Amino acid sequence: MPELCLNVEDLARIRIVDTLGMAFEAHLAWGRVADQQRDALSEWRRRTRLRMRRPSARYTASGPFLSLVETLTLPLSREADAFRAAAVEPFWDRIHRFLKLERDAAGRGMSVGGMEHVLNSRHDAIRWDAPILTVDNAQPARRTALTGQGMTLVPSLFASRPFLIDSHVGWQGLPILVYNITPSPETAPAMWGSHEGESALRALLGRTRADILDTLRETRSTGQVADRLRISSPSASKHITVLRRAGFVTTARQQNSAVHSLTPLGEAILG
Repeated sequence: MPELCLNVEDLARIRIVDTLGMAFEAHLAWGRVADQQRDALSEWRRRTRLRMRRPSARYTASGPFLSLVETLTLPLSREADAFRAAAVEPFWDRIHRFLKLERDAAGRGMSVGGMEHVLNSRHDAIRWDAPILTVDNAQPARRTALTGQGMTLVPSLFASRPFLIDSHVGWQGLPILVYNITPSPETAPAMWGSHEGESALRALLGRTRADILDTLRETRSTGQVADRLRISSPSASKHITVLRRAGFVTTARQQNSAVHSLTPLGEAILG
């Protein structure tokens, strides 16, 4: 298990951030989607598998993602981005709000007992016994002195356990300590459940056309829409034509492809 040796300067330079971004959470989510246990992510898994239209057996440990460090520094591959769009993006506003609440709670902990209190209260696997911060996980045992540079502390919804991102895994920036947080039984249904308006829109238009409208919050080609929703290009084209005739979508030519975006009416119906 990793150990960090922190001096007074390190403690003063610890940054608490809410997230490392949607791509980072998607990378971690890939490793959780095939799990079979019933927990706070069960409904998310069900919805993600439906959106991806792929059997759970095809989700592997490696998946389409590169290393965590490369996810933080390089664009996602086409397949990884499609997974991000299906598994994380639809819930991102609620996920991000949840992570921000944790960051704010850590900030309040600073005012109560200082950084020492924050480090000892974020996760059972993180222990602060001055001057050593221990992260109880499966990473190789090592002790690293931060020598006054500090580090970044960040919560994650999809991490399965706390872990350290540092030079030992190829990271060249300040060390990052990621720790997992779990929604309560009361919070989880609201995080994964559809809003009432979203359910009504799907009932009105059908799930696929409602999902296409949601995907077209950003201008995309027919092929990009098909890739994100895991449907065929002819099927995507047919649904987009219906939405265009209804006045929800507009289409323009861009080089050799058609690109689609929402009309003001399409934006209004999404809310």
